[in-house]
Amino acid sequence: MRHIGYHERLKQLDQFLVASQHLWQPHPFKTERPAWCESRPELTRALLDLDEATLAHYASDNEALTSFLSGFVPELSVIPSLTTLPATKQHHRLATEPRFSAGIPGRKWQQIRSLYCSMEKPQQPITEWCGGKGYLGRLLSEAWQQQVTTLEYNRELVEAGRALAGKFNVNQQFKHVDVLTVQTGEYLSNQHTIALHACGDLHRQLIRQIIRTNAPGFTLVPCCYHLGRDQAYTPFNRELTLKLSREALRLAVNETVTAHHNEIRKRNQDMAWKLGFQLLRAELVGSSDYHNFRPVPRAWLQEGFHSYCRKLCEREQLMLPHKVDWHGLESRAWKRQFEVMRLQLLRHCFRRVLELWLIMDMAVYLERSGYTVNVSTFCTRSLTPRNIMIEGVL
Repeated sequence: MRHIGYHERLKQLDQFLVASQHLWQPHPFKTERPAWCESRPELTRALLDLDEATLAHYASDNEALTSFLSGFVPELSVIPSLTTLPATKQHHRLATEPRFSAGIPGRKWQQIRSLYCSMEKPQQPITEWCGGKGYLGRLLSEAWQQQVTTLEYNRELVEAGRALAGKFNVNQQFKHVDVLTVQTGEYLSNQHTIALHACGDLHRQLIRQIIRTNAPGFTLVPCCYHLGRDQAYTPFNRELTLKLSREALRLAVNETVTAHHNEIRKRNQDMAWKLGFQLLRAELVGSSDYHNFRPVPRAWLQEGFHSYCRKLCEREQLMLPHKVDWHGLESRAWKRQFEVMRLQLLRHCFRRVLELWLIMDMAVYLERSGYTVNVSTFCTRSLTPRNIMIEGVL
């Protein structure tokens, strides 16, 4: 494929997602049979016929899933070309002492090391944006003998980070700052800013502050695009056609790469019982329209399906009849779960496309503001699905 710039890539992603909205916007969890089921009966049958092993394979391998679905929806064959990114060159860097990573979850430490090995040493002091206890900043300060300023909203994390910086005698200071409400220009204007897995409004605010202060450089790994105050996404580039709700933003990150058998079992039970309650509610109110309800306490999943539904009815102020066929209702719930798990594969193959649209929206906006921008992956998706790094220099 010929090399195309980020602006052209964004335009192609925008056109593709708008044209295919009827495939990825309907959620089988909320709509028992999306409209595409009727217009594409062969695809529907093929999905519902998947056994558990094949379902698990496609759920964890987006390339295999896209290849399978393209046999029924040929227009999906462009997804690989729209979503492919180069991998960042990994610099060989000496391992730190084991004590340096003590207390850091293994996968998190691997992500930190991967980002460190993907970065060039900045010429400026470093600001770590929403850095928590400053794990990444501490590593960079130790390895590069750089001054690091870690910004963090949670006071307990700030205090813990300060203690760790003192323990390891690194040149790292912590600032208790709410980056969403306080002007942060003094921390960005002459610094290289890094943000590993800054969520939603936090990474969007960083981009705005970088441009406002003419920050010399940055390294950003976005995450959790749906987290923020607004119910809908406002693109940085106003000429874009696609409109994304918070639910659509959630789809972009609706993916896990590691789950133990017990976690999978609980997740399946949670989905089935929620679907069961929706079936019960539809009978009680006489409407099959989907009804959003607040998260359910995990403890309710340990008390049996009857108790689960009874507590939900009490919370939602629904009157239960004296007689309910609980066994039959739960059987129908698990049947719905079986179907949802398979039918939702179609919208799942758009997850990376949506993420790339969001990434390119940021990259193009930064380019238009005078930055030389590079977008790449800093680690494998098996380490974290949120593996896209945006780098820029002014």
